[in-house]
This record gives sequence, structure tokens and C-alpha cells, in this order.
Amino acid sequence: MKSYWLGALLLTSVPAWAVHPWAATPAERAMCQARVLSHGGSGHHCDGLRFLDRAYAAVGKKKQYYLQESMYGFNWVLRKESYVLRGDAHFGKARALKLMGKNAEAAAEFNKALSYKLDSPDVYQALADHYDEVGNKQKAMEIVTEGLKLNPDSIGLKRRYTEFGGKLPYPEAVDKTTPAEESKVQVKPEEKLGVERPPREVASEVADADKPVTQTEMIPQVEPPKIGSPKNPYCRFCPD
Repeated sequence: MKSYWLGALLLTSVPAWAVHPWAATPAERAMCQARVLSHGGSGHHCDGLRFLDRAYAAVGKKKQYYLQESMYGFNWVLRKESYVLRGDAHFGKARALKLMGKNAEAAAEFNKALSYKLDSPDVYQALADHYDEVGNKQKAMEIVTEGLKLNPDSIGLKRRYTEFGGKLPYPEAVDKTTPAEESKVQVKPEEKLGVERPPREVASEVADADKPVTQTEMIPQVEPPKIGSPKNPYCRFCPD
């Protein structure tokens, strides 16, 4: 009986968040497998997501603890510039910072996420909601408008567009029919290494993809493929 009361006393003297199981639950493991591991992501990224999900349902010190663990996971993977799911990690970190009340830092992370996930409606919606909550209605509308141009079928963005005062018809969609092989040419070396750039800069390069390249702008190539060959039907860097 004494040992029972001693154990009860110890449990009541320790904060509830401190004794909560740290290990992933079966549902969390399934989430990690579907959203991170199956795409080549890291276990630390999984930790960031699952503790972020726990933080949404927690309060007080337990919530603070979960947010700290979440930030640790996201920061760990973001130290690796070539991390394959870098955009998703920035998005998760932005959401964690938002829950911590660090609005300026959260906005910066949302924008970093957009530089990697330019056509992700989820990021546009979260960033628009952020600006709406802090009272910047004009910026919120700009973000929703940009998002709809790339995601014209997004129900969430359409709803926000009308709620924020947008007039129909919806913004004209951007043509995303550029062949995959041609779009690869637009990726600069620094982008492959995960160097962050503002989303507007990335968007401007996508918009300029169809502009003709002059003779002086050509980059010397070793043994270039023949013009019009099956492997090079678009020949973007060939002279007119």
C-alpha cells in the first residue's frame, strides 16, 4: 500500500506532459510512412509533423513541449540544404512558429515553403490566412490571387477569394502545359542545392520560360543534340 501511494505521489508531482509517451503511435507511424518516408524523407521530419499535430490538441506546458520537439525535428532536416522534402519542412516549421505566436518568423517560413512548392494550394491558403489574421487584407488577397492562378480548381482558395472580397470571375489560370523535359532546363544549380529564393522570383522565371533566347545568351554545350531530334523536340537553347 505504501508503494502505491508513493507512486501516486510521484505521478502527481510530475507535469502531465513530461510523462506522455514520446514514441510514435501506430497512427503517427502510418502518417509518417505516407507523407514522409515513402517520399525519401527523414525520421526527424516525421517527428516534426507528429509533435506538431499533438501541439494542436494540447494546452499549456504540454503544448510548449510538443512545439519544441516539433521545431527540433524540422530544424534538423533543414540544416541539410539538399533535403528532398525541404519545402514541406519549411511549411511544417511555419505552422509551428504560427502556433508559438511568432508571426513574422512564420510568414518568412511560409514564403520559403512557396519557393519550393510554388503550386501547392495548402501553402497559399495557410499564408493567406496568416495575413488575414494579422490584419493585412490586401496581402491576403494577393496571395490567394497568385495561388488561384496556379491552382484554379482549389476549393479552399476559391472560398477565400470570395470571403476576402474578390470579384468574379476568378483570376485567369496560368498555363502549366510546359513539357516536363523543358521545365527541367529552368532549374538553376543553386535551386537543386536547396538555396532559398523568394516565390515571386521563382514565379517570374516560370513566366519567362517561353521567351526566346538570343545568340549571346546561349550557354556553350558539349556535343549538343540535333535540332528537332526525338530527344530534343523543343531545343530551347538553340539559335533562331
